[in-house]
Amino acid sequence: MRQFTKKTDRRRGAEPKHMTQQSRNKGASAPISLHRSASLDQAIAAHRSGNLLEAERAYTTVLKGSKTHPVALHMLGLLHAQRGDFADAEPLLKKAARVDADNPHVLFNYANVLRALHKTDDALAWLTKAIAVSPNFADAYLNRGAILMARQELHGAIAEFDRAIAIAPSSAAFANRGSALQQLGQLDEALGSYQRAIELAPSNPQNHFVLSEILAQMGRDDEAIDALERTIALNKAFPFALSKLVASRRKRADWRSFEVEQAGLGEAVESGVAVDPFTFFHASSSPAHQLICAKTYVANVAPEKGAARPGTPPPVSRLRVAYLSADFRDHATAHLMAGIFEEHDRERFEISAISHGPDDRSTMRSRLEAAFERFEDVGHLADEDVVKLIRQLDIEVLVDLGGFTAGARPKVLARRAAPIQVNYLGFAGTMGASYIDYIMADRIVIPEGEQKHYAEKVIYLPDSYQANDARRSLANVPARSEVGLADDAFVYCAFNRTSKITPVMFDVWMRLLAKTAGSVLWLLDGDTIARENLKREAVARGIAAERIVFAPHAPADAHLARHRLADLYLDTLPYNAHTAASDALWAGLPVLTCLGNAFAGRVAASILNAVGLPELVTRSLDDYEGLALRIAHDPEVRSALRSKLASQRITWPLFDTARMTRHIERAYSEIWRRHCAGEAPASFAV
Repeated sequence: MRQFTKKTDRRRGAEPKHMTQQSRNKGASAPISLHRSASLDQAIAAHRSGNLLEAERAYTTVLKGSKTHPVALHMLGLLHAQRGDFADAEPLLKKAARVDADNPHVLFNYANVLRALHKTDDALAWLTKAIAVSPNFADAYLNRGAILMARQELHGAIAEFDRAIAIAPSSAAFANRGSALQQLGQLDEALGSYQRAIELAPSNPQNHFVLSEILAQMGRDDEAIDALERTIALNKAFPFALSKLVASRRKRADWRSFEVEQAGLGEAVESGVAVDPFTFFHASSSPAHQLICAKTYVANVAPEKGAARPGTPPPVSRLRVAYLSADFRDHATAHLMAGIFEEHDRERFEISAISHGPDDRSTMRSRLEAAFERFEDVGHLADEDVVKLIRQLDIEVLVDLGGFTAGARPKVLARRAAPIQVNYLGFAGTMGASYIDYIMADRIVIPEGEQKHYAEKVIYLPDSYQANDARRSLANVPARSEVGLADDAFVYCAFNRTSKITPVMFDVWMRLLAKTAGSVLWLLDGDTIARENLKREAVARGIAAERIVFAPHAPADAHLARHRLADLYLDTLPYNAHTAASDALWAGLPVLTCLGNAFAGRVAASILNAVGLPELVTRSLDDYEGLALRIAHDPEVRSALRSKLASQRITWPLFDTARMTRHIERAYSEIWRRHCAGEAPASFAV
């Protein structure tokens, strides 16, 4: 008989044990006639063959003759659970558990239905009853641990997994134990648990996939890549494995299989394989394909589970807005948004932070904690508890600053934590989710004709969608010799993540170096292997390795200051510089970009227009290369651009934090007005 299986979060480790279909006749309230026995046999046979409709009719026939028949109650309950109809399964299994109270399998299955209905306290209690009846019921301990892990009670979960392992060592128990240890940061022990899980089930791709994540966290990147390759060898369509492998290689500038992987990502998305959207946005120039990718991701990771929006709400004196983020720390998102948080009109808006990321104890963290009226650190809470808190705070507009970036919590949004939910800033594209009502953008990053490729309705801000903080300070500018640059060199700068650099862009940059005497390319230094790969790629294109100069990590103010030593910032495609581009402009360094097709590839054009430098937006890589050479070879052009940027940086909208805040507030007020009027979300311009 086909067994019912409940899907679980792939990041929680191996699948907990599902429902069992062992049943006994013991506990029937009356002897069963031959006719009734034949009906039951017919039902079970139909169930085994997958004919659920016939099985349901036959179980119902049995129950008409004996309303408390334990086997029929149990099996019909399982049938409903198998279909995902847990609300229909619950009363049947509840009755079965009462009339067959010493059958641990019935108690176990009833507990699992309660778990599926999010009645986790009751589920734990019934699993305990199953264990009382059958003390060596390993699967019951395993599922108790899974529930506790979902509730972030990780130490208790590990104790349950250890009990299951002591009774019957299994791959699932070791994998779940490893995932709990991983979440606690005990990576060495997590690694050992997953290695045991793989020994017991070497052909399970899930175990190899999570092992790769643990190895990556430990900085053992070569082994992590090997584990991803094993995952794909076992199942080429395993969710997220290909995109993780591509991301790992691009982080290292390992382009040996670039074209094959690029094509593979596109094929995976088109065929419905789950691919990480953030990785795909670095590879895709198609808003239509990005929407498909995001929808598949949502269906796999964070399907809608929320209640309907409430009816017409009462008027409020101040609109309650909360920002949801993992990045309230020394992070690019915080550097852009800090001034907005501080500028909000406290007479009209009550502003809260829902922080589910780490506290890095930085100066920025302290500044952010002071910027909000309420700063809730929820990193230790399970998703459902974060939702409860947001609802208790009566948040009316919830603004998600992370989307599907690292550390994001889309399941909070999937439960409809607030009546209005907005995608903004941190994720440059659609989230593909029905529970995200709006995306804040501008007419450059999302042209009106592209709205059909966004699941959200579009709020068009009047200048650029990107917020900026006009209070950011620059440290003293170092001498070129202090950062490894020659005084007489022409410095092309590209302080983007290595993962944004493609072979096609690198070809252009190397031609620029070849055609610009005494020039160097200044890149961020993020990874030893990436550094060596980029040097090797330069040599392969006829450029000496020493003409690639790497800038180590530096504090934010020092990083901004060193931009002044460069001559021209070179942008990337298909994923532009975002914060990095506005960093350069704030520091006074002109940015050259090429307009892409999708949101992520149009951001630099947006911010250049908002600072009055549209002439630095090109429409093709040929034009991009030609303009870069003209700027490099003509000192008067360079001087004019720097002077124009210096005068417009403080007068044009891009860095006018107060102006941007008023625009955002008007957007919030309008979406709340529409909601209160009973109007469905709709695109509009501020």
